[in-house]
Amino acid sequence: MTFSRTQRVAYGFVSLVVGDAALLLYMLLNAVWVRTALLAAHVGQPYAQIPVAIQVFAMYAAFSLIGWLSVGVPVVLLLPVSSIIRWPWLQVVTLGAFLGPLAMVVIILVLSQAHTR
Repeated sequence: MTFSRTQRVAYGFVSLVVGDAALLLYMLLNAVWVRTALLAAHVGQPYAQIPVAIQVFAMYAAFSLIGWLSVGVPVVLLLPVSSIIRWPWLQVVTLGAFLGPLAMVVIILVLSQAHTR
């Protein structure tokens, strides 16, 4: 089974979008729970929870896109698909878990260089 470079990048982008959609759902669910708790306790600003969750998600999504462009795209283009297809699922998840923090380090390094100039 062979995939062109365009297909590999497209599948990688779809996985980024699906991951971000899951993150948005998780954040909105937590915002609703917090809103409910604040309403029950009659404290805080319960109606601000969902807009804040959406604003924070927008920031997370921007950084995940930067991380995907800086780490995800090169990995998708450099790793051979034929070997990864044969990997056990746990090994694929472990690779993804390793690449996430690597992307974060790259983003922090880029931002720290921009900050010092």
